[in-house]
Amino acid sequence: MKKIFAASLAITAAVLATSASAQVVKDSESFAIALSGTVASNCELTPEGSGSYNVNMLDVTDQGLLAITYACNSPYTVSLQSQNGGMRHQESNGAVLIDYDIDSSFLGFNRVTVNSANMKSAPATIVTDSDWKNIALNGGARQGDLGLSFDNLAEYAVAGTYSDTLTIKLAANF
Repeated sequence: MKKIFAASLAITAAVLATSASAQVVKDSESFAIALSGTVASNCELTPEGSGSYNVNMLDVTDQGLLAITYACNSPYTVSLQSQNGGMRHQESNGAVLIDYDIDSSFLGFNRVTVNSANMKSAPATIVTDSDWKNIALNGGARQGDLGLSFDNLAEYAVAGTYSDTLTIKLAANF
């Protein structure tokens, strides 16, 4: 029995010696939270919707002035597109087509001139902004006028009804 007690005492002493020399490891746990959020795209064009304007088909000067304001909370493009590529003569089923120029600028600066024939198949960009800013800081204004462009004397003063739809589009780019 003395031998068992001595062996037991030796094992206990060895365990105590090992425990005293071992390093204590600090416990650690973590919890990661993935955060996400969104802000909806917002672009504002003024005026918006639709309107109408009676073009004087005998006036070869500018037809008046249209002013627009626009802003987006992302990069954006302002473009123009002509449905018919000009003032389409209804009675001739488009055999007579009077193109027009749109001149637009910001207070007389950054003038852009676009012809209706060039904006029939694809929109013509008049403003591009690549800034990532909020809507209050990321906008502008343009004013423009329409001037008829008679390619030859035969087009001028042909009786009938003319029409086109000019679309001004503000679109976010991202």
